[in-house]
Amino acid sequence: MNLRLFIRKNVQLARCPNCGKIAALRRSRTRNAAEKILKKIKLSPYFCQSCGWRGKIFSYKISKNFFQLILLYIFLMILSAYIVQKFLKSYFD
Repeated sequence: MNLRLFIRKNVQLARCPNCGKIAALRRSRTRNAAEKILKKIKLSPYFCQSCGWRGKIFSYKISKNFFQLILLYIFLMILSAYIVQKFLKSYFD
């Protein structure tokens, strides 16, 4: 079972949002401070070689079992908090 919430996708093999051509997207350089900040959160600038479109694309996709993993992580956090609470009560009482 893959325990990752997000999986990195190869954006360069994806379709262009404007013209729909496959594998025409290439990374573009950041042009200002706002684009540099967005690039840090994996919202990278790309451009299409065929139509000239330029925009930002999130380079990760949600895994297939995203909601199951979220529930698993929430359950584990609650269980951990319960165990720590019981330990602290028995230790300090």
